[in-house]
Amino acid sequence: MEKRWRCTVCGYIHTGENPPEVCPVCGADASFFELVTDEQEAQTGTEVKAAPKPAPVQPDKATAIRQALHRISYGLFIITAQAEGKDNGQCANTCFQVTSEPARIAIGINKQNYTHELIQKSGKFGVSVLSQTGQDYARGFGYRSGRDVNKFEGVAVHRGESGVLLLDDVLVTMEATVTGQLDAGTHTLFLGDVTAGEILQEGEPMTYAYFRASK
Repeated sequence: MEKRWRCTVCGYIHTGENPPEVCPVCGADASFFELVTDEQEAQTGTEVKAAPKPAPVQPDKATAIRQALHRISYGLFIITAQAEGKDNGQCANTCFQVTSEPARIAIGINKQNYTHELIQKSGKFGVSVLSQTGQDYARGFGYRSGRDVNKFEGVAVHRGESGVLLLDDVLVTMEATVTGQLDAGTHTLFLGDVTAGEILQEGEPMTYAYFRASK
């Protein structure tokens, strides 16, 4: 029997293995859905049935833009950097190939992040591609600053050819040398030529949508 999920904001019932990324009625994200259990049905004395899917309510422009952006598929990566004897890493969802000859990628990093500072100082960065079992890495590298804690404590890592730390328990790793950068407001888009790469595991890469659905 498929699971049923109730939106705690508007009451919409969704049937499926996981809650929807965004409620089609009110726009609430997956964190606002709760699993409907048999015990809940017994307490109310009635069966919780999925309501007919209503026509989508047209949101305001800002909400529509936000919801549209949620539909874009992203990967999740641990971006690492090293400068002046200091290491740091962060979770990021912007890493993509630009060209194959030469092998060139781009990453987007918030200017306020410690990793941004180290990349600008060293001109190098590493990318560790998370698998679908990498939720703990996404959390550990994504919700705190490397200025305050050592994010690598207890994490299996190795140092790459360029000197940056790379995670062991990931699908692949890459190292890159910065060849250009674009000011994107709150973020900098770093362009880098890939200087090394390694395949560590087989498996499916983590996406931001998968992370949100499984958190």
